[in-house]
Amino acid sequence: QEVGYAIRFEDCTSKKTVIKYMTDGILLRETLRESDVDHYSCIVMDEAHERSLNTDVLFGILRDVVARRNDLKLIVTSATMDAGKFSDFFGGVPIYNIPGRTFPVDVPWAKSTVEDYVESAVKQALQVHLSMDEGDILIFMPGQEAIEVTCDEIRTRLDEVDESPALALLPIYSQLPSDLQSKIFEKAPEGCRKCVVATNIAETSLTLDGIKYVIDAGYCKLKVFNPKIGMDSLQVYPISQANANQRSGRAGRTGAGTAFRLYTLSQYKSEMLLTTVPEIQRTNLSNVVLLLKSLNVDDLLKFHFMDPPPQVIKPLIKMFLSKLFYRIICLIQCTRYGSLMLWTTQANLLIKGD
Repeated sequence: QEVGYAIRFEDCTSKKTVIKYMTDGILLRETLRESDVDHYSCIVMDEAHERSLNTDVLFGILRDVVARRNDLKLIVTSATMDAGKFSDFFGGVPIYNIPGRTFPVDVPWAKSTVEDYVESAVKQALQVHLSMDEGDILIFMPGQEAIEVTCDEIRTRLDEVDESPALALLPIYSQLPSDLQSKIFEKAPEGCRKCVVATNIAETSLTLDGIKYVIDAGYCKLKVFNPKIGMDSLQVYPISQANANQRSGRAGRTGAGTAFRLYTLSQYKSEMLLTTVPEIQRTNLSNVVLLLKSLNVDDLLKFHFMDPPPQVIKPLIKMFLSKLFYRIICLIQCTRYGSLMLWTTQANLLIKGD
């Protein structure tokens, strides 16, 4: 009863709860009811480097809360974040470096640019399984389709090998039923190697015992707002250097391991960003604008963002703040005929353009 959690549609806490685990979205909703979060004396925000939209808004809110409340302790943690940037944002707060306890990881690079990362991952997985020592395999793929194709290809090619060792193929992605997801935590039968094919959910959100070999395709899916169609879409992009280091570290959790990177050292240095572009710089800010207004943020342009949204949206924010469009913006779309159509939460408006 003293330790509980809260996620969307589920709250397992009571009046006796002392430690409460929750998502950033839940904490953000709690700030709507209580702006100073008075019922918390310490807040720990983990995996800060992921820089989700909710996390970035929370940083701006908690920055002001900490300034008002001397009794509140805010701890921001991550294995790969830019600690100096976070420290400066919160007013030069101290930085504590805790030495890692991972085992050494060997990192072989691709010798040339890989054209088909699925094919390369399949070949590498088969080579590891058929010729290397015991130890489970973790393959990183960008999405569900690539994961399913990878599993099918490995299964098909193993069937062609006479007396091949047993291999348990276990996919993991967000749309997979929870009972199938839980199988990745089960220990493989005696004499059978486990091969987990996962999205970036396996970077930080979960830890798998027994992983000795990591195969990193070097790609992930990011949600990006497309203003031409007025919708968010999931697109495949190269991972950041921080993501690559997180993935390699998965091979050294329980013993020395190897992380095979299916991209060259040159690609790592020249084509990958140091950290992932914050979600706030690549998403539709309509809901954020309304959320901040509901939090009584009077001037959105002066809100403390660690990485401000693109400059192009500032004129739109000014329009959002006008009395005429106060409760606006589910979708903005410029039609081919020059009409600016705005759907609001209260009424539909049509403004004719020249």
